[in-house]
Amino acid sequence: MRRIEHIVHNRCMDAKPLPRYPITCETDGKTHKGTYWVAGKILTVSTGLGGKSKQVGTMEPEALAKRLLLELVKAGKA
Repeated sequence: MRRIEHIVHNRCMDAKPLPRYPITCETDGKTHKGTYWVAGKILTVSTGLGGKSKQVGTMEPEALAKRLLLELVKAGKA
């Protein structure tokens, strides 16, 4: 294995998975579920049908995650 590939491989193998948190929102009497995580300054929400990311600013991560999940619901991706 070439040196740079070896370094990248080792860093990927040493990386710990990011903690993921469940998130829900309710619209029209239905509860929609997803998962969110934060990598650096980027928060990502994922559902079984799609995902959405946004930079974390002054908003609390859970509130931003709920907003993104609602956007996914409106787009038919949750």
